[in-house]
Amino acid sequence: MKEILENFNDQSAQNSFSQADVQKNSVLVAVCYVIPILFFVPILIDGSSPYCRFHANQQLTLFAFGVVLGIVMGIIGIIPVLGAIIDVLISLCMLAFLIALVYGAVKGMAVRIPFIGHLINVF
Repeated sequence: MKEILENFNDQSAQNSFSQADVQKNSVLVAVCYVIPILFFVPILIDGSSPYCRFHANQQLTLFAFGVVLGIVMGIIGIIPVLGAIIDVLISLCMLAFLIALVYGAVKGMAVRIPFIGHLINVF
């Protein structure tokens, strides 16, 4: 999985992470990926950490994308069978993507969400 994630790894951001910072905050960042509404928690815990700031921005992007995707899936869900099939496929893809983001965060990588990971840079 690490080889796949290297394609989305932002080396310049990863180089700003210290190993002590990654070890100290990796569990917190991973939990916040699993519960995207907690995107602000890494900033509250350690706002000066480049690792926490990077992953908080990615979590905010993931949260915003999830809200938009939920609205679109609600509309597509009106279609009886096709809507259910598309919903299941997208849910499985999002789960696999979430697992990859958590894995990358725990390993100290700076994995950007493809296509939209650079759009939100609030923190």
